[in-house]
Amino acid sequence: MTTSAERAERERVASHGRGGAGNIGKDDPTNYPKPEDLVTPTLKSNTYTTGRGGTGNMAHNDPQHPELARAAQDVDSPPQPEAQGPTHYGRGGAANIIGSDNQPRKSAEVKRKSEEVKRDEGAGKGLLAKGKEMLHKLGKK
Repeated sequence: MTTSAERAERERVASHGRGGAGNIGKDDPTNYPKPEDLVTPTLKSNTYTTGRGGTGNMAHNDPQHPELARAAQDVDSPPQPEAQGPTHYGRGGAANIIGSDNQPRKSAEVKRKSEEVKRDEGAGKGLLAKGKEMLHKLGKK
């Protein structure tokens, strides 16, 4: 007789791939990679690629020195230094800039408009004066 924990383990659901309902299915523990699956194979062909493709990225394989082929195919790069000043995230735009204090940065235009609004609010203008000023800015008199 199986316990509920064993049954739940056997019937566990897993997500495979990038997402979506078609990538949800029963988990199969026999499909997990084993240490021998993760060993990098030695290249046995006469040539190998060192980049994205193209004749310029083909190299001759020296069977006496397989470590040269492996090193040419590895794409490890040295760690990049931490950026100084504002950091840009996402696709672009002022909302995707964070300053060194981890606070969103305001552009000079946003700051200027913010200061104008504060100054206008403090001036005690009435609603009519504010409306006239807005129409004047839009080019209507």
